[in-house]
Amino acid sequence: MEENQTFTQEQVNELLQQEKAKWESDVLSPLQKELLQYKPAEKSDAEKALEQKQADLWQKEINLTLKSEGLDAFAEFFIVNDTDELTAKINKFKEIINNMKIDNSYKPNDHKSTDKYSQHEKSGNVVGMIETKLASLFK
Repeated sequence: MEENQTFTQEQVNELLQQEKAKWESDVLSPLQKELLQYKPAEKSDAEKALEQKQADLWQKEINLTLKSEGLDAFAEFFIVNDTDELTAKINKFKEIINNMKIDNSYKPNDHKSTDKYSQHEKSGNVVGMIETKLASLFK
């Protein structure tokens, strides 16, 4: 038969602490050491400053390019990573603006011809149409 052992709470807590310490040393520590090799290195202040200067320079280049294209009012809409992407977006934006100009321009819809020839043509007056053509020849 099996013997029933009874443990006090203190003994259980002590066994748990021992097993936890054993697990931390055998399993957790090697995993932490392995993960540390994949952690990116901390950037120095000089590297951070250089990256900031590069970002500022790129933003100035974007603003200058947009100003030369006449699109500096729309600078906040151009978020790009390289020059090719900037050029492509500028061209697309200009195309959209030109299409909007064309769409918003004046388009006569009730434009009717009022010359004498078209008036005679509407009324079916063939003699008047011929007279108008001959008159324009002898001016």
